[in-house]
Amino acid sequence: MGKIRKYLSAFLSLFLLLILFAEPVSVCAESEEINDEKYCELVSTGFESDSFDGWTSFGNRSKISITTEKSHSGNAAIITSNREESWSGPSLNITELAAPGSELLFRAYVISEAPEGANIMLSLKFTDVSGNESYETIVKQAVGCDKWELIENTAIIPSDVENVCAYFETESGLTDFCVDDISIFGYQQATKPPNENTSSSTAYDFEHGLNGWIPRGEVELNLSEDFSYSGEKSLYVTNKTVFWNAPMVRLSMIKPMVNYTYSAYVMYMDNDSRDTQTFFIKLQYNLNGEEIYATIASKALQKGTWSKISGDFILPSDATDAYFYVQTDNEGDTKFMSYYVDNVSIVDSSAEVKSRKVNTIIKCVVSIAILVGLFFIVRIMIKRSMATKAAIRASCIDIMTNTFNRNTYEERIDELEKSPEKCRDIYVTACDVNFLKYINDNYGHESGDKAIIRCASVLLRAIGKRGKVYRIGGDEFMCISDADFTDAINVEFARENIDYKGYPFSVAVGTSCYDPLTDPEEPDIKAIIARSDKAMYKHKTEIKKSVDFID
Repeated sequence: MGKIRKYLSAFLSLFLLLILFAEPVSVCAESEEINDEKYCELVSTGFESDSFDGWTSFGNRSKISITTEKSHSGNAAIITSNREESWSGPSLNITELAAPGSELLFRAYVISEAPEGANIMLSLKFTDVSGNESYETIVKQAVGCDKWELIENTAIIPSDVENVCAYFETESGLTDFCVDDISIFGYQQATKPPNENTSSSTAYDFEHGLNGWIPRGEVELNLSEDFSYSGEKSLYVTNKTVFWNAPMVRLSMIKPMVNYTYSAYVMYMDNDSRDTQTFFIKLQYNLNGEEIYATIASKALQKGTWSKISGDFILPSDATDAYFYVQTDNEGDTKFMSYYVDNVSIVDSSAEVKSRKVNTIIKCVVSIAILVGLFFIVRIMIKRSMATKAAIRASCIDIMTNTFNRNTYEERIDELEKSPEKCRDIYVTACDVNFLKYINDNYGHESGDKAIIRCASVLLRAIGKRGKVYRIGGDEFMCISDADFTDAINVEFARENIDYKGYPFSVAVGTSCYDPLTDPEEPDIKAIIARSDKAMYKHKTEIKKSVDFID
């Protein structure tokens, strides 16, 4: 028994020593034994949740979508179609995973949609701290249409890398193809942790380098000491080839569904450019497998002057891989112009927006209260004004004919007597309804009243706004106007006579005005009225001679 106890004690001691001095086991979610080294799985995408997981079309020159018609495992895969370039396929920005100098292992399963198959490649796009771009194909695989093929290889991330994008492409042609079960492995201690910058603001003054700014397309970015909005340096953008070439920076700190205020100071000095040029600040981001471009703000800038462009934007909840950039418009040769950018600021302004909304609501409530009060005040004033106008109208208007009454006529004549010079530019027309007594005696006084009303209506229609019509007696009217309406009045009465309404109807008309040959130097309104009366009675006599039913 003693020997057994000694052996058991020695075994337990050895076991404890092994536990104490053993190397710790990796806590990665999944490990793979590759070249005697432990890799951690950093990315695993199977597209089973109907989500693109950040994958999008490289360069936006193809369409990627989730398909359930075929898959390597599970029920879904991603398919690339409508390709415009052989290099355009599914892509993922892996900057947060790719620490400079680290090694990554890429694995994926691919299959061609074309019977003739295709050579499918997995490539990386690097952008260094100076903004220079380089490309590396890490693996190429011949793929048919009847079998999923594994495509895998490792890649070393350059030491001066600033931005890394992984993408699938074909060696040539525009063949559609599917990808599934994509995995990226790396050393746990070598990879970058996800960006956890929770600062509410980010600023770029370019005093100490490009700070992550990279070219958007074929454009050169340099730090310049020639001009700056503040400090000693700014970002100089030159050698553009198309209008959308621009400086851009990845927004790893931006949270979706949060309002941010973006601003940048911009200046241009090109001798051949216009005196004013429109610039934009924009966002580029991935949403449901598509690359989206959004304009935050635009502004027409003056040449040689630093100007601030500013605006607010909220990223959608599912947006990924967002970039901010400053771009010119697409007009003429100026789309290739060089320009300077400085003092870029990105600020979480959600609290400020809420405050502005509250202030806006308060202002709206106060404004509505003021408007309601003003409405009732104006309404009371309008009612009083309408009542006053109604009273004035009642004192001026003949209720029966809607013409001016005799009192108003006499006030007008009194005014013309006091200002005789006004009589040089007026015409006075006297009108009288014919056969009124005959109508009253034979057709009734109601028909007589209708004849008077018809006469007033014709005069108002003929003269319109060029003069005023006054009822100065039972069937007598006087018109004072700025022109001779005798012919127009007679034409209207002739038309009215055609429409027989149960009684004879006609009106005598006479018009007169100031006559410099016969009237004295100072016009006399009563003399003018007397001549119009005389002309009217002459017309009445002629009408009576033409009828045989009146004695």
